Amino acid sequence: MRISFSQPAFIPYGGFFGRQLNSDLMIILDETQFARGFTFVNRNRLKGPAGEVWITVPVKKKHLGLQSIRQVRLHQPERFSTRFLALLKHYYGHSIYYPSVSLHLKAVFESAQDNFLKLALGSINSLKSWWKLDTPQLLQSELGLGGQNQGPELLIDLAREVKASEIIFPYLADRHFDPLKFKSAGLRLVFLKYNQVPYPQFWGNFLANLSALDLYLCCGSAARQIIDKSSRVIEG
Repeated sequence: MRISFSQPAFIPYGGFFGRQLNSDLMIILDETQFARGFTFVNRNRLKGPAGEVWITVPVKKKHLGLQSIRQVRLHQPERFSTRFLALLKHYYGHSIYYPSVSLHLKAVFESAQDNFLKLALGSINSLKSWWKLDTPQLLQSELGLGGQNQGPELLIDLAREVKASEIIFPYLADRHFDPLKFKSAGLRLVFLKYNQVPYPQFWGNFLANLSALDLYLCCGSAARQIIDKSSRVIEG
């Protein structure tokens, strides 16, 4: 069985779903540390008339120290959801997919309230449902493995727990860990190189690697095929 790993992210880019398309299971790392600096966990890009538009989910950090992603709470969630949905209408209101997307995401915000993990998973599962991507997901917390191990050791423990034989990582991820640790544990490594195939976008020249929400609002269910064409599996 081939598995992949990812931290949960709000409206992630196409490469996240490219790994899901090429996995039998994705394990969502909800108990890993939420980065205090720049991170794509709570940030991504959409597009407007002037080019890229950064979206940042405001989260509570002050006086909270280190937090796991599942512990993170939104700062002023109602204000953020109102502003986000208004921005979506302003930049994508002319998309034929906008009315259903807007209603669906409004329900996601209402269900998540101030829980960032629920919001991220809601956005991920919405995108998956719109293009019928049914790769199973498991939360790290559901497997009961956090504890002392971090980094490669944690991933090896998780892979063993689900009886995986192969892991697909983002391309060049092996620059940040020792592949021999995985191979010594009997795990084969492959890598996903994601080169975004251009697709018709609103607002001028094509911008690569925006949130997959932009891709869906521009292309609808064809987004899945575009993600598939953008993804290439490379042997480790």
